[in-house]
Amino acid sequence: MSTTIWQGAQTTLSLAADGLAIFRITQEGAPFNTLGAALHRDLAALVAEVTARSEIRALLMTSGKPDFVVGADISEFGSLFAQDEAGIIATNAPLQSGFSALADLRVPVVVAIGGMALGGGLELALCADARVVSEKALLGVPEVKLGLFPGLGGTVRLPRLTGVEEAMKMIASGAPVPGAKALAIGLADELVPAEELEARAGALALRLAGDPAGLAERRRLLRGPVAGAEAVDFDRLIAATRKASPPHQPAAVRAAEMMENTSRLSRDEALQIETARFAALARSQAANALTGTFFAERQVKKAAQKAAGDAPRVSSLYVLGAGIMGGGIAWTAARAGMEVRVKDISEAALHKAMEEARRLAAREVARGRLSEEKAQACLARIRTQTDDSGADQADLVIEAVVEKLEVKRQVLAALEPLLRADAVIATNTSSLRVGDIATALADPGRLVGMHFFNPVPVMPLLEVVRAKATRPEALALAVRCGLDLKKTPVVVSDCPGFLVNRILTAYINAFTRLVAEGVDFRAIDRAMEAWGWPMGPALLEDVVGMDTGAHVIEVISAGYPERMAADYPDVIAAMARAGRLGQKSGAGFYAWSRGSDGRLTRAEDPQADRLVEGLTGGVVKTLSEAEITERLMLPTLLEAICALEEGVVGSAAELDQALLLGIGFPAYAGGALRYADWIGAKALLARAEALCAGPAGAAAAPPALLREKARDNGRFYG
Repeated sequence: MSTTIWQGAQTTLSLAADGLAIFRITQEGAPFNTLGAALHRDLAALVAEVTARSEIRALLMTSGKPDFVVGADISEFGSLFAQDEAGIIATNAPLQSGFSALADLRVPVVVAIGGMALGGGLELALCADARVVSEKALLGVPEVKLGLFPGLGGTVRLPRLTGVEEAMKMIASGAPVPGAKALAIGLADELVPAEELEARAGALALRLAGDPAGLAERRRLLRGPVAGAEAVDFDRLIAATRKASPPHQPAAVRAAEMMENTSRLSRDEALQIETARFAALARSQAANALTGTFFAERQVKKAAQKAAGDAPRVSSLYVLGAGIMGGGIAWTAARAGMEVRVKDISEAALHKAMEEARRLAAREVARGRLSEEKAQACLARIRTQTDDSGADQADLVIEAVVEKLEVKRQVLAALEPLLRADAVIATNTSSLRVGDIATALADPGRLVGMHFFNPVPVMPLLEVVRAKATRPEALALAVRCGLDLKKTPVVVSDCPGFLVNRILTAYINAFTRLVAEGVDFRAIDRAMEAWGWPMGPALLEDVVGMDTGAHVIEVISAGYPERMAADYPDVIAAMARAGRLGQKSGAGFYAWSRGSDGRLTRAEDPQADRLVEGLTGGVVKTLSEAEITERLMLPTLLEAICALEEGVVGSAAELDQALLLGIGFPAYAGGALRYADWIGAKALLARAEALCAGPAGAAAAPPALLREKARDNGRFYG
């Protein structure tokens, strides 16, 4: 039995007859404990209380929730990262001192970890003399995913327990380790059954209290240099970390470099360096973007939940078209528990769709995401047919037939009379206006756009397109369906290209203009991949297919003639006319061949160069990587600003999340509008005006919203 002797804002301290004090963290009204200003104050009070009470022999830190502490209080991020380096150091230095005071208490400290201890929560646990974990425990430092490294002692205390190599694995990956792994690498001292966790941790604390010499030796090792650091090949470690890091995300490399610099220093010397370097990293573009994206994700999810309202779950889905998109939609819906009917006029297409569904099911079984039994149950929910049976049972129809306006109109007009009056119809069009398709329906208000991205089972974005006639309940059902499919729905207005493809078209048009001017497409690919895109624009078009790309660019560009009219030879259209369709035909900008392992490989293709020379007249123009980047990215940012200005999307966060999730916009930049904020409205306007007056022409014309932001020194994010 123990008696409460002190109570803080989020904690209690109790004392047992044997001298064991139990510090329990319980943040009422929250699903998890987080590390914020209130808990830091309680920790400082704890240190004072334990120091003053001679009857306390040992301290057990634990949680009143299943998890220990799952990270920092995110509501405090904004104020921290809004400061300059000096301000961040001034904020964090006292917190570091507080953690060290806990680590240096006159009594031994043991932490009991039953579930998650992440980020600042694990850094708190590292201050203890020992950690006892359950088999359900997960310990990790995920800060690298926010463009940071652990900044409250994680890079200092972790290697002193696990060694440099294991510490770097945890920091660079950001992935948590389970209890058994924590024990194996020295991060935990005991692995115990969950029901014995606190009793065993308390017993260890008392044993340490009875062994002053052993406790002193533990602390000597934790306060001194890193044992074995002299044997670490830091050059190799840093090079490997750099190679594994995403482009322009230096957090893991900075952590490795810092460990090299601090591993031979004392704990306190190393902590001072960590505090300073964390502050510098927190002011980097990657940290700004990734922490901003962290908050934007939550904002976008809230917007989607609000848009879905109280719309019911879709239980019966009817898919028109068994092509790549239709088949992917069918599997994803069946995977989410929906009953799915797939209609196509071709038995061969239906057979191919089911083969793809079986392949996807087998892959999930092989990866341990589904049991064989559940995979078969998912497949059983998909029915294929060439007739209209079951249409009257559908809650939602998703049309995914060929991207031709008249074909879509015909199939939907024929199906509409067979549907329930309350059934919603969605079109998966990627370039046609939803309103133009709706004219074929007797009830155009039931039509909404649901633009999935390929491959559907993998890509997280869903653009839900609201045409002028779309009823709110149709929109809400489409958003609810997207959420149930585990997608991130973003509501956009009906316009050519909607949101993502419209902005991407501005980027591709800038690419084709540069090629027409004589810039080598390979140099453009290299520059844009170096900037952070997963692939350059020439390679992207080879992957998409030149015929598809040319068609989409033509349709979308026609909707914005003032900015996207091509007054130069279009190399993508020329490739398509020549039958050079990219990977699907074996030749595009590059030559493609399939090896014995089934993988496609690319190579230089002189015929591609001859085709380009025919368009340019042999003109060659050389630009630096920085010049190429500006020529492609500036029209892209401006088109994003135009879309926001026109109200195509509800917020900057939704626009940027759509780009990050839909086309792999470089994460370190955070999306077009966050990147525009990083550049600054005034600087961006000046660069746009210069390019508009030069070779980019109207594609770089500054929107009124940009001029307004530049005039008021404003930002797209508040």
